[in-house]
Amino acid sequence: MSFDTTKLPFLNFRNEKQFNDQIQELKKYFRRNENALIEVFKRGDELKEIFIEMDPMLQELTQKICPYCGNVCCANRHGLPEFADIVAFLAMKEEPPTYKLNVDLRAICQFLSNNGCILPRYRRPYRCTWYFCEPMLLEVDIGPIKRYKEFLRLVKALAQKRGELLQAFYQIYKEYK
Repeated sequence: MSFDTTKLPFLNFRNEKQFNDQIQELKKYFRRNENALIEVFKRGDELKEIFIEMDPMLQELTQKICPYCGNVCCANRHGLPEFADIVAFLAMKEEPPTYKLNVDLRAICQFLSNNGCILPRYRRPYRCTWYFCEPMLLEVDIGPIKRYKEFLRLVKALAQKRGELLQAFYQIYKEYK
């Protein structure tokens, strides 16, 4: 199940006060509506499990491909969250990272170190997990068929669970707006 994230508010990272206020308001919403969001938290736990399950495979791929790439995908503009990412973090009972917003959006992501991303996969914007560059896709394609099938299963499971989580959240949240 996919979910149209344009139904959710726009998280404006170009206005630091508005950005931080929106995140704080969403945190309050989750605290105030904890009982109504039980299904959302359940899906959040399941989503986090999938992130954790797929992380070793993605770590192996990124360690093999990314250090030799001349065009780093991990730029600040991709490392900033959407509203749906904050919803997912809170549903997984995770604190959203603290973002530096006054950065060059084309520069290497503020969370990228010499050893890869410093954030656990489940605390990164969704696009950091579902976007795969051509060299990485080629590596999956030419690798063992077992890994290829597992890769596809996990990517589909992640998208499905995230869609379910956001749909469950939206059914409750749309009454709040």
